Amino acid sequence: MADGAEQNSSRSEHALDWQRLAPMALLFLLLSALQKFVRENLFIFAGAGFGVAVFDFLDAWKLGLLAVALLLMGVVGTMIYHRRFRFRIEDDAVRVRRGLLEKKELRVRFARVQSVQIGQPFYFKPFDLVRFTLETPGGQESEVELPGIPRPLAEEMRDRIVGLKSDASAVIDPDLAGSEPSGQINSGPAGDTLYKASTWRLFRHGLSSNQIWLLAGLAAWFFGSFSERFGDWVDAQGWFLDLDASAWEFLWLFVIGLVIAGLGLLLLLSALLSIIRFHGFTLADQGDRLVSIGGLLDQREQTVKREKITGLTLKQSALGRLMSCWHIVIRQTSNVEQEMAGQKKSFIVPGLNHDDLAMTGDLVSGWQIPGQLQPIERGFRAVYWTRVTALAVLATGVWLELSGQSMVFGLVPLIALSLVLAAIHVRWRHWSWSLEARQLWVRRGFLGQSLEVFDLDRVQQVQIRRSRYQRRHDLANLVLVLPQGLVTVPYLPIAVATQLANQAIHAAETATLHRV
Repeated sequence: MADGAEQNSSRSEHALDWQRLAPMALLFLLLSALQKFVRENLFIFAGAGFGVAVFDFLDAWKLGLLAVALLLMGVVGTMIYHRRFRFRIEDDAVRVRRGLLEKKELRVRFARVQSVQIGQPFYFKPFDLVRFTLETPGGQESEVELPGIPRPLAEEMRDRIVGLKSDASAVIDPDLAGSEPSGQINSGPAGDTLYKASTWRLFRHGLSSNQIWLLAGLAAWFFGSFSERFGDWVDAQGWFLDLDASAWEFLWLFVIGLVIAGLGLLLLLSALLSIIRFHGFTLADQGDRLVSIGGLLDQREQTVKREKITGLTLKQSALGRLMSCWHIVIRQTSNVEQEMAGQKKSFIVPGLNHDDLAMTGDLVSGWQIPGQLQPIERGFRAVYWTRVTALAVLATGVWLELSGQSMVFGLVPLIALSLVLAAIHVRWRHWSWSLEARQLWVRRGFLGQSLEVFDLDRVQQVQIRRSRYQRRHDLANLVLVLPQGLVTVPYLPIAVATQLANQAIHAAETATLHRV
């Protein structure tokens, strides 16, 4: 008994020791710093032809020296940051000391953690190291990130944080670092499997995801930045002046084909990136928590407790509608309404068919998609039709009067106006809602669509907004402030908006009393 007490005491003291990251964490920190630098300065470099100006001002030798100098500065800064980085696990919290020029200390209680991630980049696998990440409510970025710690240690910490283990001394066990490496996180999460994504599903998800527009924007910037230089080169050649009509036609067809081929390449690249990110994706139900595992170059396990889920969003892009492809975003507390590039990763279930959407009832008990949703009032369409038509007619009349053009030229803006009015109609048709028990479902979209659901007791603030038109017609916009952002249901009858607002306030107050 005495030996056991001494051993537990030794483990408890060891649990309070400050731990260091593995030397291989230097590589991860350097790559992360490089990625952050590129992400934060990409648009500055792209703006107003700045990239072309730099290449014109600096020759290859100077650019090489500049790149080497920046790399050396990054390496030195990373080494200092790595040397100062410390962490330790306490009875109910994780404490981290970090900083480059200024040392900071952060303490995160287990109760505040809403998501736990264990990632394993390919260069960590031979050393059986992982990246351990904790996310807390309201953080734009991961609040605690421990890159380069032993995989068994990370799994013990995960189990401790999510409540599977209560013995603090088991979290930092010195024997864990010497355990037999497995080379990967896990072949799949334990528990009941809810969903597995095949390679074809992931390929289709990449084709339909909105990241294609980000890739297209980067490609457009690249060609736009160097189009002037290319034009100068074409002018210097002078050969295009001798082209006849058939040659010009062939040249235009070649350019159109090149653009189409470029779009196809971007679609293929988006699909391949999706396969790399979600390769082998598996979602499992482990009672009070959901666990997903996926990734090719960076295998990531993500764990979220069901009590931390604040809502679900079922999304379908414009291309996704053509391919009947959906994905689900599991919502948690955040201080940003929209996902921004470079921010923490959402819990996404990719590559779903329409029949797979019944999974919502497995993710959160009782959240079944309603059979029918109620549309918002026609006043939404009437108001925007009236405003857009009046503005278009006025602008067209002024333009015809000042330019002296005939009325025939007014057909072009009228055709454009009809397309805008049709778009407003589609937008109105997509906006609908339904209240099922205590869950509010809100659908919106245009070419794509999203269906959002949340429990009324998650509402933090309610606003009823009314314009002059809405006051005359007894209508109102209902704005609900949720932990994950704002949700608006516009152009409801004032009686319905007031009733929903009162129900939300009552549900939130009742839930608060129960929690207290």
